[in-house]
Amino acid sequence: MPEALGRLLGPARARVLVLLAAPKSTTHLMALTGQGLGSVGRHLKVLLDAGLVRRRRAGRSVLYYRTPLGDALAASDADHRSL
Repeated sequence: MPEALGRLLGPARARVLVLLAAPKSTTHLMALTGQGLGSVGRHLKVLLDAGLVRRRRAGRSVLYYRTPLGDALAASDADHRSL
C-alpha cells in the first residue's frame, strides 16, 4: 500500500482505494482486505463522499470504481516515491 496515501487516508481506507483500480463489489473488497462488511462500507462511504470513488449497478451487483480524482490520488504516491 502506498505509504503517503496511507498516512493521508488511513491504511485500511487507502488500501480500499488502491484496490479499486478495477471495479469491485463490496463482497470482493471484503475478501481482498479481510475486513467486515461494516468496515468496507464505511470506507466506501467516506471515499464516495470525498469524490474519490463512484458506484454503478452491474446486474445484481453494485461495483465501486475510482474517479479521475481517486486515480490521481492513488497514482500520486507512486510518482512521489520515484523522485
